[in-house]
Amino acid sequence: MKRNLLTLALSLLAVSSINALSANAQSCPNAETFGVRPSRPVDSNLQSRIEVTYFSTDDPGAFISEAAGVSRSGSFTKLSTNQFVARVESLQRAGTASVTKRQSATTFLGEMTALNLERELNDASVINASLKTPNSNHLFGLNRETEINVYKGSSMDGDYYRVRVLSWFVNVFAARARKTVDYDANILLKPGQTAVFKLMGDDEIKRGGASRNYIAVTLRSVNPVSLASR
Repeated sequence: MKRNLLTLALSLLAVSSINALSANAQSCPNAETFGVRPSRPVDSNLQSRIEVTYFSTDDPGAFISEAAGVSRSGSFTKLSTNQFVARVESLQRAGTASVTKRQSATTFLGEMTALNLERELNDASVINASLKTPNSNHLFGLNRETEINVYKGSSMDGDYYRVRVLSWFVNVFAARARKTVDYDANILLKPGQTAVFKLMGDDEIKRGGASRNYIAVTLRSVNPVSLASR
């Protein structure tokens, strides 16, 4: 009888410990699930201006070395915007890089923005964007769906801003379109800095072949919203 009571007590203690661990994990404020966009409070007093550049290079190691092999190489680098522009222009002059699309957007801090890569590009380089619910067929017109969110993080971030980039590879078939999230990054940027993301998912590598495709996100500015623009 004593042995049964001891077993029951240990079992209850184990269940309590598991429940406590689960509760702690769920309540962790810094935990984010890959591919899930958390909602952020929108700050209507500040606006960020961002620019997204989709480009490709014939040299796989042009921006980020692949000396360690594709599976072991990094896929992210950060540099000043002037350095980024000069580097891309140099590669373009050498004929080893091409810019597919460049687009800018102005949004409130915390507001999600969609800056996608279309299958057939139109001449629309500048937008005043906010994320809207697309129609059910919107994927058929895309090669890539990308959402970007600029917001102020914790006091530990100093004068940097958090930039969340969530991007899906889009594959279009005759009767259906499928998207797969293959990049989810949360990085720190100051105005005047550019983050370059090399797209290294299996689907993207298959599409690009020997070349490499990139998304570059430039944080141009963060400014107070003027009363006249409200």
